[in-house]
Amino acid sequence: MKKIVYGIILLAFITTVTLSCNNSGVEKEKSTVENNEESFDDIINGDVPVIVDFYADWCKPCKIQGPIIDEIQVELGEQVRVIKVDVDNEDQLANKYNIKSIPTIMIFKNGKMIWDAVGVQQKETLKKVVLDAK
Repeated sequence: MKKIVYGIILLAFITTVTLSCNNSGVEKEKSTVENNEESFDDIINGDVPVIVDFYADWCKPCKIQGPIIDEIQVELGEQVRVIKVDVDNEDQLANKYNIKSIPTIMIFKNGKMIWDAVGVQQKETLKKVVLDAK
């Protein structure tokens, strides 16, 4: 059990260091939704796949998931959009999508959810879903 915990901590550390050292001038889009369901709906209705990360600041697994999603956004650039939804601030949106556990990741394209999962998801899994949606 200790090996698993240490492995997760090491993975989070390496991801954070990699992102901070490997930004190479690529500016990431940071989208948050602030009590405006229309803007959320407008974004997920596009033809570019959208990763939606339902999280909370106090959630330790969410702190692991966040950098993984940030890395995907940097790697895929305009092939993906990312929205991070703080469930503590956006309870109506969280209720609309029946969020019961976090992190919950949903991927939308053309307004339809094409994939969802609860818990920390691996980068390659998320990238495959996004690239297969193109």
